[in-house]
Amino acid sequence: MFAVFRRNVVMRDTGWGGLKPEQVANWINFDAGNEAWQYSPNDISMPTRQIEGVAGLWNKLSMHNVALLADEVGMGKTFQALGVIALLWKLKPDAKVLVMAPREDICHQWAREYAAFLRDHYKGGTHLTCDGPEKSPLHEAQIHKRLHDLSDAVAQGSGQFYFTTIHSLSNLVEREDKQSGDVSVKAQEEAGRIHRALKSSLGNKGFDLVVVDEAHYFRNADGSSQRAKAARKFFGEVGGRLGQKVLLLTATPSHSSLRDIASILGYFIDPSADGPQPAPDELLAKYALRRLRLMQGAEGYRNKYNYRHEKTLPASFLDNPEAEMFFALYQKKLVQQLGQRGSGRRFLYGYLEGFESVGTQPGTAASATASLEQEHSAQAFSGAPDTGILTQLTQLHREYFKSHPDHPKYDTLMIECQPEDVFDTRMPLHEHKHLVFVRRIASVREITQRMNAASDLMLARRIVQAWHPGDPKKLVEGWRKKNWSRAFFIRYVSQQVAEESGYHDFLQDEDLTEVRDGLGGDEKLASHIADLFVVKKQSKDRTTDCSNFSLRLRKPESLFSLLLEPASDYRCGGYTGYDRKRVGERDRDDYGGAALRARLALHEERTRGAGEQYEKTMPTLWGLMYEGLPETTRQRLETWLGLGPQGRAIAENFGNYVKVGFLFASPVIIELYSWFTEFRRKDKGGDVQSRYLEFIKSLRPRLHDSLLRQYFIAALDSFEQICGKITAHGLSDWKKDWRILTSLQSPAWYASSHSGDRRRLILGFNSPFYPNVLVATSVFQEGVNLHLQCSKVHHYGIAWTPGDNEQRVGRVDRLFGRVNRQLQEKGEAELAIHYPYLARSFDQEQLASFVLLKHAVEARMDACRHTSFNDEIDLRHVADDWERYLRKPVKGMNSTDPFPARFGTGSVPLEAYDPSV
Repeated sequence: MFAVFRRNVVMRDTGWGGLKPEQVANWINFDAGNEAWQYSPNDISMPTRQIEGVAGLWNKLSMHNVALLADEVGMGKTFQALGVIALLWKLKPDAKVLVMAPREDICHQWAREYAAFLRDHYKGGTHLTCDGPEKSPLHEAQIHKRLHDLSDAVAQGSGQFYFTTIHSLSNLVEREDKQSGDVSVKAQEEAGRIHRALKSSLGNKGFDLVVVDEAHYFRNADGSSQRAKAARKFFGEVGGRLGQKVLLLTATPSHSSLRDIASILGYFIDPSADGPQPAPDELLAKYALRRLRLMQGAEGYRNKYNYRHEKTLPASFLDNPEAEMFFALYQKKLVQQLGQRGSGRRFLYGYLEGFESVGTQPGTAASATASLEQEHSAQAFSGAPDTGILTQLTQLHREYFKSHPDHPKYDTLMIECQPEDVFDTRMPLHEHKHLVFVRRIASVREITQRMNAASDLMLARRIVQAWHPGDPKKLVEGWRKKNWSRAFFIRYVSQQVAEESGYHDFLQDEDLTEVRDGLGGDEKLASHIADLFVVKKQSKDRTTDCSNFSLRLRKPESLFSLLLEPASDYRCGGYTGYDRKRVGERDRDDYGGAALRARLALHEERTRGAGEQYEKTMPTLWGLMYEGLPETTRQRLETWLGLGPQGRAIAENFGNYVKVGFLFASPVIIELYSWFTEFRRKDKGGDVQSRYLEFIKSLRPRLHDSLLRQYFIAALDSFEQICGKITAHGLSDWKKDWRILTSLQSPAWYASSHSGDRRRLILGFNSPFYPNVLVATSVFQEGVNLHLQCSKVHHYGIAWTPGDNEQRVGRVDRLFGRVNRQLQEKGEAELAIHYPYLARSFDQEQLASFVLLKHAVEARMDACRHTSFNDEIDLRHVADDWERYLRKPVKGMNSTDPFPARFGTGSVPLEAYDPSV
């Protein structure tokens, strides 16, 4: 047995032994905001439970080599696993660790949380961090999407912390090798080869620790999929495991059946070692920790049933005979088709979710949805059996009625997710955030397009209002019929614009290369109003009055670029001078660059004079808003500035972040453009300095009730969380730009296997900026944090199982999220969970059946005693009073943890502890 160490004392042996939570608390503090936090066994706070989780997992790994962390969704399982990893490296500095997560984006999230864990929670010494204030990790996280790349990296001997994806097990066979032979057998052979190569590189001992995130992906142990068969060979058999110790993480170990528990564990334990296979309860008691989440609020602790509120959103065909006829024909043809196949009504589950009208052309609809989702491909309804029916009927409807068919269920969702007026600042910004889950890939596109079209109408009205035409309603309607085209805007909306002196002087050729980053062929889904602010190199109408205005706010050669610069002292200071530089044969003024250099001189605690002086001090919008900030918000900024140069670097980083958010990822740019347009109509002329000051003067009375101020406050209040939990940015990394936000110009966007870099969507949705509505398939169902701003979930397409449903809601029902903050601030909160459906149709029947069965199994699922749940809807379960089974907030119901961490003679042999500690 090793001697368990005190703080900063290295363990003397490589045997794991046992730990008590009091010892773990010497090295880890999960209450990042409280350095004086102390562990108490009588405390029920989340930091206490997480400390106990680390100790409990360590002890189970010590005794059984396998541990299962099955804490409820949103309890910080990743941080507890990182606690185990950090203590392993303290015990054995050269330990090799492998983390396997579902997808690459989740691997990157692990890497960010690893850095945050070392920076904010680990106090066990400096053996894991580099020198410097950021405490960056000494063991760099190496992420390898493919198992072949992982094998090569381990063979090279570089690094100790490796990541790969569960999805890699499904891509072991090259495309040309899939043309012949049994692909599953080839996958097994390749997985076995990689296993042997890894073991050889690791001295035949394997990784010291393997961590499997979202372990319920391996619940189909006896399945015929490539993943299931390859996993056996990759993880290894008894006596030759890939990992000496294995830590499994999942919030739903009995995802759809109690059989799941034995299947998941079966990859890593010898099922015959203890005779007949133990019952699920016995397996959980031996290997698992399962604690239920409690969130601390102003009035004590709350569990999920205290604030979750399930609501229905019924949609009707009332006064819409065309839509009713369309769906009647659809259902008739569907029943006919399925009847010919002999598959019965069970195949109707989810088919009334919707259809795609965007970009549907003859012969292309099927191919547009032919690619399967990377995860849960069978559940994505990509190229579903009814795709042909919907395509045919949609085309007929368009030919006859000259329009796409209405879908009342879409319209009902739209009403719930769209604010009446996006410029009404009485509604908190977080109320605009909605997470929508669908089952069909077509639905993510359709809902995204409709949401952005509805937003465009509001944004266009504000722009037209600023131009003050004679008949604004007629102008807006004419523009809408032209699909908000740039040509129409230039010809009819902004025709009053007059060329201003120097307006285009700073518009250079390099400015004409802007494109909408990362959208590919999805321009039809995006916001057309936001597109007016983008310079298009390939377009005949490459610039608009809007894009010129945006350039004016960005180009340092424009005095108006000062508007969105930080105050000179990051409080309310203005600027006294600018620079002049020779460019070619002309002199150019540099305003924004001079302002940055003045602030950098402040960083370096020295003064720097500008080459040219303003006639009067030039203020910024930041400076104008400073005095009116709420006290807690202003104090946050003051805390940064109290840190000296590092704090001013944080403020500079925030300035970069909020400026990009204003210009590209929020309606603030519309508000600013409208103000400028109204000002320009009354402009009395003068030089650029006097016009800038006059514009500032016109803004002063507007700022208090502006979107600009609202977004500034929300961004400032959440910036530390964004840097610490969502991005790889350090708080003071001001030299790293926020270019990723420039591709988030649409109020709504989607996440599926067809979307590009999904990390930008995670960042934007967790920020106050766009997207406000995120429409997702199963790719965002697990392992993704979307909780910082959102407290509304919409199940547009019903989840397959209660486990899937819980995983979906768990994306926003997490510690330190919006719900948690509302509990802390007000003592109460609501997490709204909506179920849209078509009333008096089969859609209502399938929802009713799901709600009844979900309610019946939820308590058992909480306790990991989930009975079997068939993902086929059985209409015999439908009752007329089904809506009473929807969850409503209740008091009490603080359930006992089913499998808590226990310490003492009942769990770990006492001799495993060092009695001197």
